[in-house]
Amino acid sequence: MISQPTGTAQFYKSLLRLILSVSLIAVSGCGGGGASNPTEASKPSASASSVSAPTTATTTKTAPAESKKTASKVVGDRLSGPTDTASLTPKTAQEPSPFRFTEITKESGIDFVHVSGMDEKRYFPTANGSGVAMFDADGDGLLDLYFLTNCPLPVDKSKAPSNKFYKNLGNGKFQDLTAVSGLGYRGFSHGAITGDIDKDGDADLFLTTYEDNRLYRNNGKGVFEDITEKAGIKSGNYFSSGGAMLDFDNDGDLDIYVSNYGQWDLKTDDVFCGDTESKLRYYCSPRSIRTVSHLLYRNNGNGTFTDVAKEAGVGRSDGHGFGVVTADLNGDGKVDIYVANDMNPNFLFLNKGDGTFEDATEFSGAAFDIKGQAQSGMGLDAEDFDGDGNIDLFVTNFANEYNTLYQNMNNNGFYDITTFVGLATDSMPMVGWGCALMDFDNDSWPDCFVSNGHVDSNRAGVPYEQVPLIWANIPVTGKDYVVKNTGVGAAERRKRKFRIATRDVGPYFEAGHVGRGAAFGDLDNDGDIDIVVNHKDSAPSILRNDTPAGKNHWIRLDLKGTKSNMDAINTRVEIEMEPGRVLKRQVKGGGSMLSVNDRRLLIGLGEKSPIVKARIFWPSGIISDHAGLDVNKSHVITEPAGQSAAEKAKSSK
Repeated sequence: MISQPTGTAQFYKSLLRLILSVSLIAVSGCGGGGASNPTEASKPSASASSVSAPTTATTTKTAPAESKKTASKVVGDRLSGPTDTASLTPKTAQEPSPFRFTEITKESGIDFVHVSGMDEKRYFPTANGSGVAMFDADGDGLLDLYFLTNCPLPVDKSKAPSNKFYKNLGNGKFQDLTAVSGLGYRGFSHGAITGDIDKDGDADLFLTTYEDNRLYRNNGKGVFEDITEKAGIKSGNYFSSGGAMLDFDNDGDLDIYVSNYGQWDLKTDDVFCGDTESKLRYYCSPRSIRTVSHLLYRNNGNGTFTDVAKEAGVGRSDGHGFGVVTADLNGDGKVDIYVANDMNPNFLFLNKGDGTFEDATEFSGAAFDIKGQAQSGMGLDAEDFDGDGNIDLFVTNFANEYNTLYQNMNNNGFYDITTFVGLATDSMPMVGWGCALMDFDNDSWPDCFVSNGHVDSNRAGVPYEQVPLIWANIPVTGKDYVVKNTGVGAAERRKRKFRIATRDVGPYFEAGHVGRGAAFGDLDNDGDIDIVVNHKDSAPSILRNDTPAGKNHWIRLDLKGTKSNMDAINTRVEIEMEPGRVLKRQVKGGGSMLSVNDRRLLIGLGEKSPIVKARIFWPSGIISDHAGLDVNKSHVITEPAGQSAAEKAKSSK
């Protein structure tokens, strides 16, 4: 159970927090400190720190020339005044990157273009963009793509653009089957959630929108039926963002957690935020948006759902919700919930095993940054970045904040170690959205990708289009290998850190984009993680991973539950890599932002192979052992009816 640090550990934690607070003042603006009242003028923010000379060519789009004037009276926006944004080229001197990505969008057959509905009025819901779902809709073993779009407000479905569904044909080609699929929703779409809700072997889909959430049942072969009303899904006067599937009561049926951003009504909430002298409107601060309770739909097992958020202990109503990830975050075998909130504490709900959760938010260590401040949480992921067997948390944030990495302290809470591991400096000027802690070069260590892009296209001197960032996970060596007497537990044994690695990755990483949702998975089934980014008001990017394999190996595990939920969410896998090292991975629900990732586990193995053994811990409690699995191949593994021979022998003693 997560508990607060006490005694000496608390003293050193407080001391370290004080030191870092002082050191970070020079580089932190107020990306998370917008005015709570959109009509209340705020003090100008501290400017961002200067940045060293660019190390790679970068193209960014800044505000139009006519808006480049000094704003003397800026009210209600998130930045609370004029801000000098530093160069968006990574600050750290770069070595050549191990990664290579090729953009294949133009030749892929995907012609989708996102529409946000943004205009000079800056209606708040149009700021956040949309996501993309990467999932096998028709069961042919290839990941299809479903792109979401917004529309102008107020919503007019007769004129709104359509979401688009593309079937993966293989060889990097896709076919638009939107009309056939039944997924051509017209309205204001933010995010998607997928999972097999009826245990018929195919992926169903939940769509999060502005006041009109929808649930689609897959009738087979990628043809979907809208069952929203029949399933008991009710929309309210709020707009939802992200979410995730999970089986929180472990009955074998997938439930749905939906994060709500809040309430915004055109008639009552269209207020002026921006430069009062030039009459230039910016997006209002998130604090102008009224928060509402998030949703937890319990699957009743008969095709209907019931919102049990309040009864289950997750009915908090003080978070502008974005990304959600569901996984076992404290090592007790039960699926937990972590939610990124915009300018509110990030929620952490720990599963008690009786159909309810403990709200561990305030004492988790993962609600705030190291200074104890709520950041502008948007995207997120959960993965064991340092190989200690405990799952860590990563959250993307707004400009003048850094993207935050919370280290799991041996399942006794989390600690913000961002500045220690090389992730803070280069993310400070950016507005981060979709993200992943994933192994992009199959060396067995999770790397980090973030899609970036500002919200305001008309802010003088602030680039709207921003470069994406990718970091390589590398070992800590020399004097930095051991950090003594920090009082922060596992941080004393830090073995890994991140190095910015955008140099030579590919043209996409050298240009600015207005990135939003991002999905990750193996589109071409060649054994590495590809990336798809949905851009605000433009075409998406399909980034094929062409990183040289070298001597690194991989294995893919496509896990299918029987007694457990069909998607095997919250299934844990342990792989014996070599004597003394066990690689631990989980099948997670959610992740990134507004998007759906490949549910199959693609595990990089590095140069060490073959696999000695894989041990699988199913949510049902069944443990199965699998020896002699070939590397560089996919393996479909179905949950067995009973325990493995090894577990039976152990229990008989």
